[in-house]
Amino acid sequence: MAALDLAAEHVGRSRRALLERGTIFVHATTRALNAILTGSAARTAFVTTGGHPDILLFREGGRADLFDYTKPFPGPYVPRVLTFEAPERIWSYGRVIQPLDEPAFDAVLDRLVAAKPEAVAVSLLWSIVNPIHELQVETLLSRRLPGVPVTLSHRLNPILREYRHASSTCIDASLKPVMGPYLQDLDARLREAGFAGRILGVTSQGGLVEREMLAATPIYALNSGPSLAPLAGKRYAKVDTGADMVIVTDSGGTSCDVSLVRRGDIPWTAEAWIGSPFGGHMVGLPAVEVHCIGAGGGSIAKVDEAGLLSVGPQSAGAHPGPASTDGAALSPRSPTRPWRCVTSIPIISLAGA
Repeated sequence: MAALDLAAEHVGRSRRALLERGTIFVHATTRALNAILTGSAARTAFVTTGGHPDILLFREGGRADLFDYTKPFPGPYVPRVLTFEAPERIWSYGRVIQPLDEPAFDAVLDRLVAAKPEAVAVSLLWSIVNPIHELQVETLLSRRLPGVPVTLSHRLNPILREYRHASSTCIDASLKPVMGPYLQDLDARLREAGFAGRILGVTSQGGLVEREMLAATPIYALNSGPSLAPLAGKRYAKVDTGADMVIVTDSGGTSCDVSLVRRGDIPWTAEAWIGSPFGGHMVGLPAVEVHCIGAGGGSIAKVDEAGLLSVGPQSAGAHPGPASTDGAALSPRSPTRPWRCVTSIPIISLAGA
């Protein structure tokens, strides 16, 4: 709302007058990514096929450096204590080998409900060929955990390879309680302020979807904000210097994102990761390629028991605000007016590199 006030002031209108004339509101945010980087995503339960509770732990193998065994793999996105097995099995061509044993699964649900999850991810083997068991699990979960959001893998990301299939499902489920209320509040505040048009959200692919779709599948909002940085960097570098090779850095309050536009091409990846490849968690969906570290302007610095300095990934966020705009500094244009925070994208052009 403060940003809208600035925009309205710039064109000489009130905020309401500006919004009432608008037809499309495009919103980009790093809320989803920040929730994962700071460990504040929802407490999520993972339901998988019986006998396969280690999908998130085994991953797909591989290392960034094949011969460096000093760096351990990260823990699974959903810990084993919140992983539950469904007694069922479907074969690769869709035939039901073992029907879902509902009485036995009901006992599993007793433990799942007792764990008090805020969201549930369901990824069963070969559900992309035959989703019958995932649909049964969804029905049973709706009875036992009414109101708790559920993500089914065959709806979200029907791809081969079980790890990326399951990983994307768990990430999406963990973001639903974070992004759903946030986007609903955004909608309500804009409507109250006078906006009657469409509200669109930016996706990790740099495209746009309706607010309702982004709330229903929040994994697409993971790189919502950072995905636009290469597009903006390409444009501004071309206008300012004529360069088609540019490094784009986007530093916010929680993270710092870096991308490379090479010969005018927007970087793209079919295997996006949260963190480093093999050392983070696979998103399992294509995206504009942006490398992110969990350190930004609001990152909290601390000294550990060994006396070593560590920065982030926890962040002070927007409360009280970036250190450079803490309210004590005064604008050079007005000795009585505090700074207003404006996000910038520093660009370095490497012409001919």
